[in-house]
Amino acid sequence: MKKIFALLAFVSVLCSVSAQRVNETVTLFGKDQLTGFTINVDNAPANIVADALADKFETQFAMKGSNKRGFRVYEGQACSAFGEARYDIYFTTTTVGKKSDQLTQVTLVVSNGNMNCITFSNDPRTSRNIVAFLENLPNDVEIYKTKLRIKQLESELTTLKKERETLLKNQEKLNDNLKTTNDEIKRLSEKIEQKNAEIQKLQDQYNNSQDQSIKEQIAAAVKEKDGMQKTHSSKQKSLLKMNEDLYKTNTKLQANAKSTEEKEAELKKLKAQIE
Repeated sequence: MKKIFALLAFVSVLCSVSAQRVNETVTLFGKDQLTGFTINVDNAPANIVADALADKFETQFAMKGSNKRGFRVYEGQACSAFGEARYDIYFTTTTVGKKSDQLTQVTLVVSNGNMNCITFSNDPRTSRNIVAFLENLPNDVEIYKTKLRIKQLESELTTLKKERETLLKNQEKLNDNLKTTNDEIKRLSEKIEQKNAEIQKLQDQYNNSQDQSIKEQIAAAVKEKDGMQKTHSSKQKSLLKMNEDLYKTNTKLQANAKSTEEKEAELKKLKAQIE
């Protein structure tokens, strides 16, 4: 009799300790009343906790689930975290508490089939396994959130890489255009200088001869020079715009490099945490 009392006392203590985080509960699955276990998780919203729990079942234990009556359900499947049998597993998540201090409440029901729910009274060993599983859930949620962040960072780094490739192409194109435009301005400057010399020579000839045909040549030469100067001015404006665009491109490349470095460092750190 003393042994029986000792065993009951042990089970009572275990339930009391577990109840600090995990409690037995009664929930409705449609019109069916089921007994299961519940825990409050404070490190993620309900949708993230649900996704983390589903990911654990479906990735780690290779289970296949479906959504029924507001629950994620796994029927007749093995889950070594609970025991060696096959189980019907149901879980749901809800938000509880005030807006400023909200928690995610997870309700998990494990059945041997035919709605025969496992509890401490009918299967203490499996119940302890279920409690241990739920008590580790906050850690599983953190791991899942880390995986999500890793996936996000990898996507962002892919975008940054494509952005860098585009910026480098723009930089190369701008540098080529700058060289071409500078060369054109240099040639125009030489032609304008030559045209000025030609006009001065014609002016000297006209001053000496007063030949009207030379005066016409001067007018034509001046008109041609004015066209060159207009083109020269236009190309200088284009050159200024290209330099501004190059500066902006180089600034974006620097920002891209800095962001890439920061995200790669964070990614490396996060991957090390879950390895």
